[in-house]
Amino acid sequence: MSTLPVSAQIERRPVAAKADSAKTVDPNEKANKQSRKERIKDLDLTKEQRIKMKEINQAGKAAKDAIDNNASLSDQEKKKQLRELNKDQAQKIQAILTPEQREKFKANRPNNQ
Repeated sequence: MSTLPVSAQIERRPVAAKADSAKTVDPNEKANKQSRKERIKDLDLTKEQRIKMKEINQAGKAAKDAIDNNASLSDQEKKKQLRELNKDQAQKIQAILTPEQREKFKANRPNNQ
């Protein structure tokens, strides 16, 4: 008896992603993130400014996570603290920009908030 080589192909089908409303990304939010990155890139930040910007963003993300994960806060209290955090971060970012960069950044903000 002779042995014949046998090969099989497995048909791979993509698995449908589970609907998880907590992880669903709003297309507008994704566009805003992209435009935010583009706006920052357009500012031509110095190396020192980029380092400071990264520090501000990392500290802000840690603070946001702490607020989001604080079970003792109501949703309204979380929203209030997140608004205050955003204002604080905006002030820190404005402080590291030159006057020309500030004007360019403000001019390119969506909805001129």
